[in-house]
Amino acid sequence: MITFIMLALVLVSLGINLWLFLRIRIFEQSYGIFFKDSSTEPVMDVLKKFQSLVKANQHKITELEHKTDQLKQIAEQSSTRIGFVRFNPFSDTGGDQSFCLAVLNAHGSGWVLSSIHARTGTRVYAKPVSAGRSSHNLSEEESTAVTKALKYNPYRDHGQE
Repeated sequence: MITFIMLALVLVSLGINLWLFLRIRIFEQSYGIFFKDSSTEPVMDVLKKFQSLVKANQHKITELEHKTDQLKQIAEQSSTRIGFVRFNPFSDTGGDQSFCLAVLNAHGSGWVLSSIHARTGTRVYAKPVSAGRSSHNLSEEESTAVTKALKYNPYRDHGQE
């Protein structure tokens, strides 16, 4: 009778060991990525290292988001939209030596510079532009330069959008 009880305990013990072995295999298959580099370290140590790595990466991501916001603000104020027009205002001069250059930021504010070349000399004018408009009358060429600058999107036109 005692041998029968001992045999039953051994079989129950083997069954429990087999069940535990299968559970460990399933656990390793599901979470094996944590244990590839650390075959001798205890599981809790590996998980603690992973947790600290996640916290460090979260901190770095927060810093990068903050710096990205700062860079966006700087970029919006930078003169990134350029429009350029060459023209000949007088029939008695050769070539398109006169020009208008519009330099605007992301909000359409900046300035337009015009250079009018004539036989007697060259004159240069600058006019402020705010939100795509100027408080001064713009010539047709100046308006064209501003329109070109407003159409130019440095993010879209350089594949960064």
